[in-house]
Amino acid sequence: MVGYDRPLKPEWIYKTLKMVEPGKKPEEYYDAYNEIAIELTGKDGRRKTRTVLFRTFIYSFQEKTSVIENNILINLCKQKNYEYMKPILLAMFILDYEILKYFTQMYFKIFDPSQAVSSTALTKKMTEAYGDTEIVKRSTRAFLKTLSDFGIIEPTGTNTFYQINKIKLTSEQVSDILKLYAIVKHTKQVDIQNIDKSIFAYYNIPNLTKIASQLHTIDWEYINAIDRQLLMLH
Repeated sequence: MVGYDRPLKPEWIYKTLKMVEPGKKPEEYYDAYNEIAIELTGKDGRRKTRTVLFRTFIYSFQEKTSVIENNILINLCKQKNYEYMKPILLAMFILDYEILKYFTQMYFKIFDPSQAVSSTALTKKMTEAYGDTEIVKRSTRAFLKTLSDFGIIEPTGTNTFYQINKIKLTSEQVSDILKLYAIVKHTKQVDIQNIDKSIFAYYNIPNLTKIASQLHTIDWEYINAIDRQLLMLH
């Protein structure tokens, strides 16, 4: 199991993906990344966050790591603004890390929107599921920090966080997250009736059936059957 042990800020991800050019070598951007993650002191901290960022947002879409290839997130970051991209980048964490998908499911099982989030309670649930290991504790801590940087929660004490009101996503943002989901899962078909909703969990989203109909023939063909609602992506 891969742990998520270095919290990434959304602006680091966005600026890096906006900056990189497909066809170039990753190491050509190492110095520029150090300028982006300027608040990180120490070479080691910068190198480790860069490793996590490149692994999740660039290498996970390609076979080799010697040259940067184009992907949906690089494309979108070059076209869309920072606020638009944040929910899509957050969805990628949940798609790429099994442990963060489970974290998200636990988070919403334990806390309702009016409650303070307790890192102690979350860590307890996570260690019950994955074992009392350093990787589990570090991943929990790091993702809470990431959620705070994404503006989902706000620290109110050493181990407590306040839940900020959920932002409502647009149909276009939901469509981009569904396309990202399909690419990561290597499929052209998305069953919105049975999809794992944790990719949208930190936001309010419009009704998926409405979006499916609205963007039918534009982004996909929508097939509405009794037991499934399929999007056949273009």
